[in-house]
Amino acid sequence: MFDFENNYSEWRENKLTHKVSQASLKPVLIADPSSLSDAELALLKQHCGQNNFALYRFSDSNISEKSIIATMARQFSMYELDQNLCADNDSISSLEVMDLGRAQGYIPYTSKALNWHTDGYYNPLSQHIRSFLLHCVRNAAQGGENMLINHELIYIQLYDTAPSLITALCQPDALTIPANIENGVEVRSAQSGPVFYRDPSTNTLQMRYTARSRSIQWKQDKDLLRAVDIIEELLADSEYVLHYTLQPGEGLVCNNILHGRSAFTNGNIPQQQRLMYRVRSYNRLFSQIK
Repeated sequence: MFDFENNYSEWRENKLTHKVSQASLKPVLIADPSSLSDAELALLKQHCGQNNFALYRFSDSNISEKSIIATMARQFSMYELDQNLCADNDSISSLEVMDLGRAQGYIPYTSKALNWHTDGYYNPLSQHIRSFLLHCVRNAAQGGENMLINHELIYIQLYDTAPSLITALCQPDALTIPANIENGVEVRSAQSGPVFYRDPSTNTLQMRYTARSRSIQWKQDKDLLRAVDIIEELLADSEYVLHYTLQPGEGLVCNNILHGRSAFTNGNIPQQQRLMYRVRSYNRLFSQIK
């Protein structure tokens, strides 16, 4: 396995050689998600090893029990789950339009577009989201397209432009997320950290990022601000950006790559009311065997 710092040239060549294109984007077919075959696991592991994500499709699109999704996630080494503010008691979030309660204040629970980000970018690094799974139970009548890009390709573009841009993004105070205040009560303190960093648990390249602009505090550093501008340009117009609209029975599993979602419109019947199950984990995919 090539290292992104110590063997950059080999690592770069490997990533660019195996990058997935829009034309080759294809889900892995899964017969029984509660017990994946060795061949299915090997193919999913290969995709995730090369591009940090994989799409899958159940042979039976009617399978949607959360317990089965949780069982499948464990087969990907997703053992330690993140119990975020709006997650259900089983640590799986039901992402759908919410008009009442705490969730209505958060974009994933609306039909609005969701800008580029990595999951849990506001978490402390001790609770970094290393992987997540997104499973489609129902899709919307219109819209709801997912945008995806392997963050390693962003790193390559920036490093090839100027290594100093990467150095700036690796500063421990590069990006600060303000405290989360609900009804005058602080439910999460402000969090500062790098954009790119080496994960101490797996020695892999991790990214922490949001394209959100409101209240986000970027360190006022010339190279850092130039790097942020380049990232925005790449996300707006890059051959590495992939688009896919999940259908019922399909899903995405990834090492917390950069992603976003277009706005959507629900239909008037239950089958056209968008519902996604999301599982977030502190584990990297296929990193543990139990």
